[in-house]
Amino acid sequence: MLAAGPKERVMASKLDPGTIVVTGVEVAGGAGAVFCVHPVKGTETKLSSAGDFATPIGIAIEADGRVVIADADAFGGAGGVIRVDPATKKQTTVASRDLFSNPFDIAVDAKGSMLVVDPHASGAGGVIRVDPETGKQAMLSSGQETAGGLSFREVGIALEAKGGILIVEQSLAGGQGGGRVTRINAKSGARKAVSSGGSFVSLVGVAVDAKGSILVTDANAFGGSGGVIRVHPKTGVQTKVSSGGFFVSPMGIVVDADGGILVADSDAFAGKGGIIRVHPTTGEQTKVSSGNKFGGHRILAVVPAAAN
Repeated sequence: MLAAGPKERVMASKLDPGTIVVTGVEVAGGAGAVFCVHPVKGTETKLSSAGDFATPIGIAIEADGRVVIADADAFGGAGGVIRVDPATKKQTTVASRDLFSNPFDIAVDAKGSMLVVDPHASGAGGVIRVDPETGKQAMLSSGQETAGGLSFREVGIALEAKGGILIVEQSLAGGQGGGRVTRINAKSGARKAVSSGGSFVSLVGVAVDAKGSILVTDANAFGGSGGVIRVHPKTGVQTKVSSGGFFVSPMGIVVDADGGILVADSDAFAGKGGIIRVHPTTGEQTKVSSGNKFGGHRILAVVPAAAN
């Protein structure tokens, strides 16, 4: 089923600015879920679960406040994009199957188009543009490029202020220095490596701060516990922001309105999963929330003031 057309669209009830929305699972029953986290209190409340969800991973917020999720295994295993209205908590299919194989992450550009990272789309992986109304899919940029004898698969996506698309890629060979950050031209789909090797081991998430610096999570960097790495957008120089501490398997990353870094870790806090706030300068970590009714925290987004 496709998304509602323009004449059918009803403005979604808005989530409060600063609210964190995150993908994971319900502890009771293990159903895929999207839940909201209060940025100060850390309380977790369910937005939507089960239904079409199989393995919800990527998440983004549309301009009207609705939430869109990339689910790697929905709709019989090929995956798809599912929209959730915060007012009704109803799930609606935006797009499924077609070019999708395992959609992993999602972003929404300034025009409302969805950009979906799928590491196995059409066999080679790539970034797929999805029309938010019709669900029509078009391959923007194909993956599985080879550099230095290594093949790569894209797993995370973020957008730059000037329209550039950033993806993080994992090397199929694995090991220290195997990943890379790549910039994609939004019109041509052409790719250019920004940073590779160095501290990268298993890149997962990517975000951009207000100054344009690139921030990535790596689930296995710095001895295996993972961490957050800052990447200069022009030179590609890597700098460690934070490692160790609460981190076990850091995945999603986002920057809030105050410049704080929020990281979803699927195995932190004795395996319950949770969200960790990282100071952008000192790297100090503080707990925002830990799994109670929900766990396996994967990818997250923050409701901006513009969406309210």
